[in-house]
Amino acid sequence: MATTTIPRGRAAGRGRWIAGGVAVIVLALIAALLVTRQAPAPAAGGGTTTTVSLGTLTASVAGSGTIAAEQTIDLPFRASGSVTEVLVSEGDLVASGQPLARIDSRDLASQVASAEASLASARARLEQQQAGNATPEQVAASQASLDSAQASLQRARTNNTTAADIADAEAQLRSAQAKLDDLRAQPKADALASAQASYDQAVANMQSQRTGLAVAKQKADSAAQQAADTLRDRQDEYSRIYWDNREKERRPGDLPQADKDSEASALRAVGSAEESLSQAQLAYEQARQDEVSGVAKAESQLREAETKLRVTREGATEAELIQAQASVDQAKASLQKLRQGGTAADVAVAQASVAQAQANLDQLTAPATASDLTIERASVAQAEQSLAQARLQLENATLTAPFAGVVTQVDIVPGSAVGSGTPALTLVNRDPLHVDLKLNENDIAMVQLGQPVALTIDAISGWSAQGTVSYIAPAAETTNDVVTYRVRVSFPDADAQVKVGMTANLEIVTATREGALLVPNTALQPKGAGRVVLVPNPDGTTREVDVTIGLSDGVSTEILSGLSAGETVVANPGAQATKPSGGGMFGR
Repeated sequence: MATTTIPRGRAAGRGRWIAGGVAVIVLALIAALLVTRQAPAPAAGGGTTTTVSLGTLTASVAGSGTIAAEQTIDLPFRASGSVTEVLVSEGDLVASGQPLARIDSRDLASQVASAEASLASARARLEQQQAGNATPEQVAASQASLDSAQASLQRARTNNTTAADIADAEAQLRSAQAKLDDLRAQPKADALASAQASYDQAVANMQSQRTGLAVAKQKADSAAQQAADTLRDRQDEYSRIYWDNREKERRPGDLPQADKDSEASALRAVGSAEESLSQAQLAYEQARQDEVSGVAKAESQLREAETKLRVTREGATEAELIQAQASVDQAKASLQKLRQGGTAADVAVAQASVAQAQANLDQLTAPATASDLTIERASVAQAEQSLAQARLQLENATLTAPFAGVVTQVDIVPGSAVGSGTPALTLVNRDPLHVDLKLNENDIAMVQLGQPVALTIDAISGWSAQGTVSYIAPAAETTNDVVTYRVRVSFPDADAQVKVGMTANLEIVTATREGALLVPNTALQPKGAGRVVLVPNPDGTTREVDVTIGLSDGVSTEILSGLSAGETVVANPGAQATKPSGGGMFGR
């Protein structure tokens, strides 16, 4: 059998060739990798670049909210009664303090007049206490009694009774005896006729006083009502002229002097009518008091006449006879003492009379005690408070505007019965209007009081306004784990087509930079905690440049350092192609 043998030298040469080929392939791969890493990258976005420029940058925070009025209030009367006048309609513009409606105030005016009279009486009592407890007439009478007692004491001491003294005592005795005799005697026809005539006259006078004083009071009441009606007419006229003039002032040109004079004249007429009403109310109160006092006096006179007629017809009562006899006995005793001269006992009695008369005079002229004055001052204070309360109730009969605004609702008509606290009108103050919006933590950090705000309303095409930040809530509101802060933006009420309740869009300007270096936000890329931009090289490659950024408006960002105006940066590095130029390792 034949055997084939392969030469060793040839086999060894083939192995060396294979090893050399592998080495060449490895070197080719390494060279290809090096060439791939050193190849220049294309410009970002296929060569899309932008130039760093100078410009104005405005940073803002946006939001929306509902338009609301500065003040909205349901106005109630603060007194109860029947509505007599409604002076405004829905949509009317009113000034602060302007009358809006009135209720019947006649009872309230009467209460004011009564309170004024009570105060005058309390003040008079206080003045009397401060000046002394007696009238000048009472003091004079007491002084006369003292003088008489002192004279009697002097006579008792000196026993210098004169003929005139005895004559006076005899006359007093005759008068007392005549009175006693009249009481004891049977009634005489002429005395009875006189007493009857006096009684009839008292009855007639009583009826006359009641009728006359009642008529006088009624006339005074009618005059007060007429004065109140006149005052309301003058107030209405002044209100009409006032608002006509305010309307004219809104038009071009000055308000004519005639219109100004008519407004001033109408205001004076209101003041005159108020004074007339006050005087009429005082006259009514005086007539009411005159009726009370006049009827009381007439009744007293009637009682006296009735008593005199009874005594004349029936004779004196036992008490009256006893009193008359005592007067006669005293007069006899006085005459006897004068005829006999004064004794030690007479002197003692006269001294006691002087002491009593002096005590009476001292009591009348003594100043009021501290407690008396305190009581009277308290009465005056209470009367003043009652008058103030009555006047307040009278003022409350007129519903007035607490602030300037527009009437949006009227719930009453003349004749309506209203109670204290029942809403009658709704008044809205639209100047300024405001919008409340809620901002998150990041946005609220950039908002400050007084920052300008641009407003638009989708419902009103082309409408815009400028407002300001007027309030920033000091504490957050959390709803469903979302933290927000309330911000109020106020703006002037300059357009009637803007309605409360509309939705407004707001843009709060938080900062503005003039001459800022600007790049588009798309040119910025994050790098750690900072930002970089790509700057093209002349050979087509790019390099990273670290930059410091400032404000941003959402489209452009301010560059504080790292770039200069006129430099070129890649506008959108995120769109740069990442695939190397050329084919693959094997040309595929």
